[in-house]
Amino acid sequence: MIFVTGGTGFLGAHLLAELANQSEPVIAIKRAVPKGSIRASSTSKTEKLFSYKFGEGGEDLFQKIKWVEGDIMDPWSLSEAMQGVKDVYHCAAEVDLRDDNPDSIIKTAEKGTENMVNAALALGVEKFCHVSSVAALGNPPEGMITEECFEDFNFKNSPYAIGKHLAEQQVWRAHAEGLKVVVVSPSIILGPWSDLTNGSISMFPFIDKISRFYTSGTMGFVDVRDVVETMLRLMKNGPYNERFNVSSENLNFKDFFSSIASGINKPAPTIELNAFTLKVFQKLNNLFSSQKISSTMVEHATGRHIFSNTKVMEALKHEFKPVRQTIAETAKYYLNERGRK
Repeated sequence: MIFVTGGTGFLGAHLLAELANQSEPVIAIKRAVPKGSIRASSTSKTEKLFSYKFGEGGEDLFQKIKWVEGDIMDPWSLSEAMQGVKDVYHCAAEVDLRDDNPDSIIKTAEKGTENMVNAALALGVEKFCHVSSVAALGNPPEGMITEECFEDFNFKNSPYAIGKHLAEQQVWRAHAEGLKVVVVSPSIILGPWSDLTNGSISMFPFIDKISRFYTSGTMGFVDVRDVVETMLRLMKNGPYNERFNVSSENLNFKDFFSSIASGINKPAPTIELNAFTLKVFQKLNNLFSSQKISSTMVEHATGRHIFSNTKVMEALKHEFKPVRQTIAETAKYYLNERGRK
C-alpha cells in the first residue's frame, strides 16, 4: 500500500494520477472539511486534473484513491492512516515566499515532516520519498548549485527555505534511525493546474495582464511529469538515501516570460526590472497595499540561481522535457481555463 500527502495540491495530484493509472493501491490524506461548510470538496482540483489527463476515464481512476481525513500536524491521525503502508510519498508543503507568517510556515514544514518520519519508523514503512526543494540548498557566489550545497545553507533565507531545510534534516535523522529514504529537490515546477492563483501557473495570468515587464534573474524550471517520473523511478529502484536535484533547464526570466507571452498570444516583454527598481517598487507597494512583496520575492526575481541536474541524469539516464515545450502546453491549458483559444 502507498501513502501520499499533499494529494490535494499540484505535485501530489499529478503523482496520484500516475499511481492510479498504474493501478497502484493508494491512500491519500486530506484535511477534514468543517461541518456546515459550503466550500467545495478539498479533492475537487485533483479530480479535475484526473479528468483533464484521462478524459472520461478520469472519474474511474480517481475512485481508486482511498481518501482519509487527517493532518500531518496530528501524529495520531497519521498513525491511524498509515497502518499497513509500505511506501510513503510526502508531498505536502506550504509554499509561500511571503514573510508574513514565518513561524507557521517553518513549523508546518519541520514538525509536519517530523511527525511523518516518526510514524513511518514506528509502523515499519519500507521506503519514504520526501519532496524537498532547491530552496533548501545554499547558493554559492559562483558556479552551479548542486546537491552538496545543502551544507552551505544560510539561515537568513526565507521562512519557506528554512522550513524546507529543517524538514529535510528530519528526514536524514530518520534515515540514521533506519528509514530508507529518497529525497528529491525540484526547482520551479511547471504544468497544468486549475488553481490559477497559486503556484507557478499563477505567472500565466500575471503575464496575461502585464506582459511588458521582465525581471533580471535566472531560475531553474522543470515539468511536473519529470518530477513525478523521477520520484517513482527512484522509489522503485534507487539509488536510495541520497538527495537529487530535479531541474530541467536554467532560464533567465526574460526568456521565461517571453515564452509564456508567446503561448498566450501576448507581446514579449521589453522593459527590465532590475533589483534596484524592484526594491523601490516593493517599498511603495508595501506602504499602500495589503498584498505585501517580500525581500525573498525580490531576490528570487532578480538573483542568479543555476542548478545542476547531472546527478539525477546519470543515476536514471533521464532526459528532461524542454521547458519551452512545457510552457507551450501549459499555456494551452491556461487559455482553455479562461475560455480562450
